[in-house]
Amino acid sequence: MIQLKRHLASAEQIDVSRYQFVNMDRVREAAGHRWPELRERAFIASRSIMERHIAEDDLIIQCESGYLVIFKALSGLQAQRLTNTVRAELEEFFLGEDFINQLGVEATSEQLSVEEFAATLASADVDEPREARTVQTEADEKKAFSLFYQPVWDQKREAVASYFVRVVSAEIDQPFQSRNTDLMLNDLKPDARCAVDLAVLEDASDTLDELVRTGIRCALIVPAGYTSLSNPRTRSRYVTALAALPAKLRQLIWVQIKDAPADAPSMVLDETLRILHAQTGKLFVHVRTDWPYWSRYEHSGVDAIGADFPARLTETDRQDIARFMASAQRAGSRVYFNRVETWESFRSASQTQANLIAGRVVGQLPHPAPPYRLSRARLLNNAR
Repeated sequence: MIQLKRHLASAEQIDVSRYQFVNMDRVREAAGHRWPELRERAFIASRSIMERHIAEDDLIIQCESGYLVIFKALSGLQAQRLTNTVRAELEEFFLGEDFINQLGVEATSEQLSVEEFAATLASADVDEPREARTVQTEADEKKAFSLFYQPVWDQKREAVASYFVRVVSAEIDQPFQSRNTDLMLNDLKPDARCAVDLAVLEDASDTLDELVRTGIRCALIVPAGYTSLSNPRTRSRYVTALAALPAKLRQLIWVQIKDAPADAPSMVLDETLRILHAQTGKLFVHVRTDWPYWSRYEHSGVDAIGADFPARLTETDRQDIARFMASAQRAGSRVYFNRVETWESFRSASQTQANLIAGRVVGQLPHPAPPYRLSRARLLNNAR
């Protein structure tokens, strides 16, 4: 919406395509409990098809029953031809899908004045998934948060080019000084957790957008809860928000799944990972080093799997970490450790084959910074 406002501020005419899905009520009734999953699939696939044809700076706005595409340069007959091409591909895709094959697509292309477009947008039922920074998670409960950015140290490159996004209580002045100031989220129901996750995604995306516009590129690893991501209805809201990000941002927003139970059903876990992997630059999973269930991620395509590093490393911890590293190696996944808080912890973590390390010894910032070099010697010296 920020991009749209900038475009409208300098435009005299708006070239727009409208894609309206028809027969949605019929499909909803036929699909029954599968409707949220199928609706999500239809919208994600449709957006992917559109993105293959439009220019990078064209805008896509998701509505309740379709999409608006605002062209920056294309107009007239060229816009109409592209609209027809996209509509044909959408209908061809729908024909191959159970239940979705009952959907139809009405597509038009037109040039509107700014006033006419404003009226069109007002009546379009824009599906805006973003929430306020202070989110109401239960009927009588609100959760306020702040974001801090933890530099992620790459052992091999001895550099920082990505950041873990850490969600902390807004009432804590200096959250990086304690291990126990994170906003408590693991007991929230799917809708409540999704509300927080969407607000975190919005804040992090806005921060990243400001950096990218100045020519700086770094990745942000954004946490999201398994509780909401494994639920088709709330997952649809989160994936829709991811898909709505400009491509240049979506490539740099990496999702970190947190709080997954050790006994998560395999079918649900696999479906969740597959859908998310299609909409994020990289997919991280946060587990525990003493889990016996790492093998379920060995063929899931997860880019990185990691855990909090033990505060006091025991012999049992060393054995757990060794098994954990071996499982990740079989999976072909990178390994990260977070919560590396002391010099002793950093020395132990850096002696493993972990690819990425984060925690107090590496630092925590109120805003992400440009990529920078950070040598092992300097880290060890600072950690003392």
